[in-house]
Amino acid sequence: MTTHMLLETASHDEGAVYDRLTALLQGLAPEEAIRRIKEFLITFPSFALAHNDLGVLYHHAGNPTLALAHHEKAARLQPDTILFRKNLADFYAVELGWLEEAVDIYLEVVKRNPRDTEALIALGQLGSALAGSRTLDAPPQREQLESSHSVPAKAAIPTKSDQQRYQEAQLLVSQGSLAEARSLLEELVARQPANALFQNDLGVLCYQLGDTAAAQQKYEIAHKQQPGNVTFARNLADLYFSIVNRVDDAIHIYLDLLKQNPRDVETLTNLGHICTAVDRLEEAKAFYHQALEIEPWNTEARQALSVQPQSAQPSVPRPVRPVDQLVSDARQLVQQGQSSQARELLEEALASYPQHAVVHNDLGVVAYSLGDPGAAQVAYEQAVKLDPTNINFKKNLADLYFVAAGRTDDAIHMYLDMFREHPRDIEILAALGQICQAVGRPDESRSFYQRALEIEPWNREVREALEVM
Repeated sequence: MTTHMLLETASHDEGAVYDRLTALLQGLAPEEAIRRIKEFLITFPSFALAHNDLGVLYHHAGNPTLALAHHEKAARLQPDTILFRKNLADFYAVELGWLEEAVDIYLEVVKRNPRDTEALIALGQLGSALAGSRTLDAPPQREQLESSHSVPAKAAIPTKSDQQRYQEAQLLVSQGSLAEARSLLEELVARQPANALFQNDLGVLCYQLGDTAAAQQKYEIAHKQQPGNVTFARNLADLYFSIVNRVDDAIHIYLDLLKQNPRDVETLTNLGHICTAVDRLEEAKAFYHQALEIEPWNTEARQALSVQPQSAQPSVPRPVRPVDQLVSDARQLVQQGQSSQARELLEEALASYPQHAVVHNDLGVVAYSLGDPGAAQVAYEQAVKLDPTNINFKKNLADLYFVAAGRTDDAIHMYLDMFREHPRDIEILAALGQICQAVGRPDESRSFYQRALEIEPWNREVREALEVM
């Protein structure tokens, strides 16, 4: 498919070739335009304008991750091109909510050109948003880059509606309102059927609500749309193995993942679990041994290897209850003061559902309450690894790092990452205030507390913390 372009570039410079390419892109479907520009970048990987335009197309296609990557690449390749820097700043501010990073970029633009009216207006809007006085409005439309390219050289300012809806769905999940979150994600999938993240997350909710048929459909769509995404692939493989009894398909997916990353301990361990369940004991042992060669401290692989049957007749009971029922029962035991029994039940659940992030997180909560912070840390870390978008899992791990593990820098780093994603989350602001106060950074602590009070002036806990500083 790329032969014609490669031959053509032998006698033309990259700018001329791209001019001709963009003239051909008019009227093409976004997927085809993306393919054409990606072919161009195989030959000219450092052509910044192509990365910028690809960022625009990926954003319109509902893939913000790749859009961000290409906008950042364009700005890195040509840091003096003001348009690329403005596009990146707009994406940071409106799509990701990274207001401070956007301010930094616009300040650099103003340093170069103090009379750049557009940058000055954007800085005013960003300053107001950071102060919490109003929501961020999209900056005014800019002209296209001065060139003959007919593909827009600037990113259209994205609307926040879908991103806000997605964040609302995440909040509903954290509050336990799974049915409402599912309805919201179904709306998003209807609006953006090509968004693999929405498809996958809807599958997760369907699975948690016991609708495994719908979960399978959504996982398969997400995996088809982004076959290289490890999380999507694992979700589908785990469902094939534990629910649908399509063991060969599960093994096939995991073997594909192993080809991509032969040193992925989680993939090796899961292959060991699957092979154990289907009586392929020697293969299971080989996978566990490989995992331990990479991570000798990995307790999951070591424990699985230690209980491998020595005879040829292993007995691996299949789960008789869905994971949500096991989690619910464990939480009831905790409420009844039977934390030890809850821990045993959650450990039993992990034997059948080793990739279920909620089980790992709940096990961490119970282990910590029983005075076992080491086990709690392992469980929290696994929960975050399995579901890195879940803010509650991150908070649990960051709190443990700070309170029990003495890893203050890691706790601060995690909370700052969460702050960039959720700048108006009171718990995050209060936690950052407490940590900064504890490590002798009172000015930063006071700043975080004050931000929290701007959002919730009635928050007595934060106000008392600020008053005693």
